[in-house]
Amino acid sequence: MRCPKCGTENPDGKILCRTCGTRLRSAGGRAGQADLTTPESDDQLRRRVAYDLTRIVWVTAVVIAAGLAMGFLLK
Repeated sequence: MRCPKCGTENPDGKILCRTCGTRLRSAGGRAGQADLTTPESDDQLRRRVAYDLTRIVWVTAVVIAAGLAMGFLLK
């Protein structure tokens, strides 16, 4: 998709131009997207949020463990 302001070629599906930040789609431009009220979409969203939260917990635990290890080594 070509930006109407600067002419940069952007990948399909982009909302903003990667060069100038101009909006490439209108605010109501949700054509072709699935309805998010279906039970499958809700389940997928729950799984994705649970996965993301699990990753956040693991990363936090690793950072804390690394910080404690560095604290003991530098002591």
